[in-house]
Amino acid sequence: MSELKQIVSLWRAAKARGEEVCVATVVRTEGPSYRKAGARMLLTRSGQRAGTISGGCLEGEVSKKAWWLTQDGPTVQRYSSFFDDDSPLPYGSGCGGTVYVQLERGAAARAVLDAMEASFTERRAFVSVIDTDTGETQMVQLGNGTILFGDSQQAADLAERALRQRCSFYAPEVPHRFVEYAAPPAALTIFGAGDDARPLSEFAESIGWHVIIADGRSHLARKERFPAASRVHVLDYASAAPLRELDPDPENAYVLMTHSYEQDRALLRELLPLAPKYLGVLGPRARTERLVSEVGPSIDLTPEECMDRLHAPVGFDLGAHSPEGIALAIAAEIFATFEGRMANKFAVQNAL
Repeated sequence: MSELKQIVSLWRAAKARGEEVCVATVVRTEGPSYRKAGARMLLTRSGQRAGTISGGCLEGEVSKKAWWLTQDGPTVQRYSSFFDDDSPLPYGSGCGGTVYVQLERGAAARAVLDAMEASFTERRAFVSVIDTDTGETQMVQLGNGTILFGDSQQAADLAERALRQRCSFYAPEVPHRFVEYAAPPAALTIFGAGDDARPLSEFAESIGWHVIIADGRSHLARKERFPAASRVHVLDYASAAPLRELDPDPENAYVLMTHSYEQDRALLRELLPLAPKYLGVLGPRARTERLVSEVGPSIDLTPEECMDRLHAPVGFDLGAHSPEGIALAIAAEIFATFEGRMANKFAVQNAL
């Protein structure tokens, strides 16, 4: 289960019980640290917790002290990831960096958790504006413009900038302001409902992605075969636009695992003009080159332009041969693409 899902699940349970909660958020780091600014942990008054703010060395300490530290309001606490300034005992990670953690409860904390729930269920981005000096959250705003907490115009302007730029930042013009942009979970559509698609669906869901399975075979495209998927859709390849109901988004990832030359051709004809953030095709590169040579003229793209928009063969070259290994190779390449870490890309050599 992904960290976001764990936090949202615990928040829903606490909310249903009317239980008080406290949110711990990393707002700044100095030197090496296991988690970066924006990492969160949810604590309930009954002692439950979800999420992490370190490699496991700070969670217990923060959980023990969070309630009395916030009895008079939010606060930011400084923690060394090697030695506590007030103790000769190391926390345990030995990273040698410093982590600043905001602790907050009340309306602002609940707004942050509601924004995380919207991110998980509706795939909405959100922004929080935090004063790293006082520990106060000044603004929580969803990507659709809905403000869940705060009324400061200055904070609203910072939130709008973060949503526009799609990135977190420290505002140099406003001291002690951490503006966090939380992107919605990545979305992956897998075309193909064969047995080899199942481990990719499960792996993608486990790291928090929104997964859609689409296949023309109704006996395979069934929810019980893909319980981890958010949606399972039966495609009508006889339609002039078989992807119309899926409403493809160029910001998402798509992997073709149909094992059908004709179906891949139909899918590439619709997907290539979108230039998706990630588009991978299972099978030898020569097969994909033959496909785009047929598809390209009909969408006014050269074969070279088509191949530039594709990852073919799909996935990193991890030497994988099993469905599980290939799923790992594909997921790793998609993850690297979304994080902008594709400088050294090597494709996995898959055969049909």
